[in-house]
Amino acid sequence: MLPAEDSEEAAAARAAVLALRRDSGMPVAGAAWVVGPRLLRIGETSGVKLPGCRGFPVPAGAGLIGNVLTTRRLAAVSDYRSAQHISHEYDLFVAVEEVRAMAAAPVIVGTTVRAALFVGSRDAVRLSDRVLTAVTEAARDLEQFLASHEHAHRLLTEARSGPNAASPHDAAALEQVHEVHTELLDLTATIGEGHLKERFHEVCSLLEAGCCSERTTRGPAACLSPRELDVLAAVAAGCTNVDICRRLGIGLETVKGHLRSVMRKLGTRTRLEAVTAARRSGLLP
Repeated sequence: MLPAEDSEEAAAARAAVLALRRDSGMPVAGAAWVVGPRLLRIGETSGVKLPGCRGFPVPAGAGLIGNVLTTRRLAAVSDYRSAQHISHEYDLFVAVEEVRAMAAAPVIVGTTVRAALFVGSRDAVRLSDRVLTAVTEAARDLEQFLASHEHAHRLLTEARSGPNAASPHDAAALEQVHEVHTELLDLTATIGEGHLKERFHEVCSLLEAGCCSERTTRGPAACLSPRELDVLAAVAAGCTNVDICRRLGIGLETVKGHLRSVMRKLGTRTRLEAVTAARRSGLLP
């Protein structure tokens, strides 16, 4: 079954398709969702002649898009009509759109192919590295969004399904949510401006409103300096001391000094404890 048109998944796919069409320079782009073990359906599209093509079926192994589902690899053809290594019994969508050159890449979340992104040209041309790179990167961005979105919603559900009195399990689940929130913020920083970045921001906002704002504080928050907060935020993002040096442009001993000061102020003994205490006090997201 296709994602609802007003769902987060469909919105993210539309953003990926628009970015793909822009970055590849190709006139046609789209996404096909896996809706069964051996079937995809065309979902979000851009630049097509037939607006009502949403839901068009593509069996596994059929044509270039169906081939991507079975091989789980990037595929491309310079002239779809004469290509010998793909099946041609399900070419209606391609024929209607008069597509000749085409490229497609799988969107794999975990070990499961969730969708395929594709671009097409109405001329028979050899596809450039720019096109192939754009398809690959768009697929990876959509993979990251879908994986993070599903993980965030799952953790929110788990964290909020227990009794009102927080148990160790609830606290662990909440901490996982905070970690995912930090990871999402880092991922958002790596994505260029556009619709997909907006979707990442929306998921971050969901986490902040749904869970991160509900953390309990343990007494007054410690007063950390701006630089101490910078160092601690880098630790929360998974940086080593050397990484922090490069990221903030400070020396190794300075980083260690800031960390000692942070742990003293927060009453903790390890980096992880310091991050956890800071999150619970609202000093870190």
